[in-house]
Amino acid sequence: MKTGPSETTRLPTLLAAVVGALDAVDDHVAVLDTDGRILHVNVAWQRFALDNGAEDLNWIGTNYVAASTPSGDDPLEDPINKGIRSVLDGTRATFTLEYDCHAPDELRWFRLRVRSLEVPGVGAVVTHTDVTTRRMHERTLERLSTKDELTGLANRASLQQGVAHMLEESRAVGVVVVSMEDVSDPGMTLPDPVVARAAALLSELFPSPAITARYGQHQLVVAIAGLGADQLAEANEIVDITMETGMNAVANLRTTVAAQIVTGEAADASVLDDLVAQGRSDAAPEQG
Repeated sequence: MKTGPSETTRLPTLLAAVVGALDAVDDHVAVLDTDGRILHVNVAWQRFALDNGAEDLNWIGTNYVAASTPSGDDPLEDPINKGIRSVLDGTRATFTLEYDCHAPDELRWFRLRVRSLEVPGVGAVVTHTDVTTRRMHERTLERLSTKDELTGLANRASLQQGVAHMLEESRAVGVVVVSMEDVSDPGMTLPDPVVARAAALLSELFPSPAITARYGQHQLVVAIAGLGADQLAEANEIVDITMETGMNAVANLRTTVAAQIVTGEAADASVLDDLVAQGRSDAAPEQG
């Protein structure tokens, strides 16, 4: 009668299977003892270390908790160090944190997960998962939701939010609106390079913390917090001259500039819509 494998033969086989499984995953994995020293690292971990200039690949026995703290930082204040120690001392079962680890020639983000293991002599398993693709996708979506794709300026929603934030800080906001049209055919869509050129001129005039935005198809807006009436009039004149000289090579193009001071009493988003409409109708600058 045949019997199954003995305990002494099954344990080495199981251990080999576990090590093989760790080596098969793309995540960088390290197993720590109860003091935070490395007991084992998988192939992905070693490969990443080698690709990033590590000379000593003998990680076994290294104090991972100490090594996780950036040079010069206080280990007691470092969030990764604190998180790992909280798992090792039993304060929590898991710890997760996303962090950047950029290379000179590429952007990289990883998700760190530390999970306690109830195995004698083992404190926790640490995994680093590459989340760069997701982070880049999120950045793209964020850019598309807040930026105008053609000009790279803030879009309408982003400008409205920015002005609302300025007003929440109890500051008056100077708003300058530039409207453009083809006088030979006012309803004609202007070529993209024309709009992009005007946007570049305006953004050069008013760097951050001013907000420069594309508010409509042919409307560009600048919002500047804390601007007084005299300063707004000066900004209006500068924009008018810049647009006239910088865009004079474009045939049949007319640019008009309108300016107004917005205060906290006029925090509704429709105020900006009214200002843009004012610019379209060639209204003279006014203070409100």
